[in-house]
Amino acid sequence: MKKLSHNQLIETMEPQQQIAPTNLESMNYIGPSMNPIFKPGDRLRIISYDQGKIRAGDVVVFISPEDGSKVVHRVISVNSDGIRTRGDNSYHEDAWVLSREHIIGRVVVAQRGNRRHRVFGGPVGQLFAAVLRVIHAIDSGFSSLLHPVYKRLSRSDIFRRWLPGWMKTRAISLIHPAGTELQLLMGRRVVGRWLPGRSRWHIRRPFRLFVDEASLPENTAEVSGVPREADQLSVANKDI
Repeated sequence: MKKLSHNQLIETMEPQQQIAPTNLESMNYIGPSMNPIFKPGDRLRIISYDQGKIRAGDVVVFISPEDGSKVVHRVISVNSDGIRTRGDNSYHEDAWVLSREHIIGRVVVAQRGNRRHRVFGGPVGQLFAAVLRVIHAIDSGFSSLLHPVYKRLSRSDIFRRWLPGWMKTRAISLIHPAGTELQLLMGRRVVGRWLPGRSRWHIRRPFRLFVDEASLPENTAEVSGVPREADQLSVANKDI
């Protein structure tokens, strides 16, 4: 463990041991592209489709045809050409077209701490994803109006000076097939990420007001060429 300035710690987490996809019943979620339905650390309960129908709106775990990593996204269409997917928090659909053989199973339950919630698919899942896209569009338009003010405030230390000790940030590194990802934590909340292949930190609003980005560590690790929006999953306990 390497101690950094401003009460930040950077820790290296090795990938957990993998098992065959057919034996998977639950996984830990990592990544931003299915927020807010999932957040890093959520445990996802997965069931196999067997001979069941894969429907638009389902949230599925699949093997990426580009690099073999496990990804969780929502199905947006199923037709004779194949299965198309997209993250709820992504602006674009995935570049790949999946076949049934790529699909590990469907996510039916997510557990966050002691709380569980059902993950809806089909028409209800489609409606949920559509509502999220509308909210994102409204938020994007509103943010463009306030962005200049927010940018000026984030450059000052007016908010950082009053930050209590328990809210001090720490950085951790996660090793994925794509390369090393840095995450910035405030307490147990992930407030910023530096993804493999990116050139800088991405810090969520409004947390940039409380972070001195110049003091954060840099992600200098090499990238293996995995798509940046693919959420990686790590194997967890098999019972939810």
